[in-house]
Amino acid sequence: MAMQQRKSRDRDNNSAIRKRAQVLEPNSVVDINDIDLLRRFVTDYGKIIPARITGITAAQQRKIKAGIRRARNMGLLA
Repeated sequence: MAMQQRKSRDRDNNSAIRKRAQVLEPNSVVDINDIDLLRRFVTDYGKIIPARITGITAAQQRKIKAGIRRARNMGLLA
């Protein structure tokens, strides 16, 4: 019984290793006025999608976060 549990855990670990889809190139510049780009990083409920899911760099995530917050304040994003 214990051997079967180990095998299932090994399968779970292998399936958990997934490649993230690259939304942006690592060297690309994020334009905070591009609303269509910013909408790709917001859920239907208006929450910002974390960088670990989108696969962008930390610097890009900070710029996107600032752009989304600015667009919300201006009324461009709901």
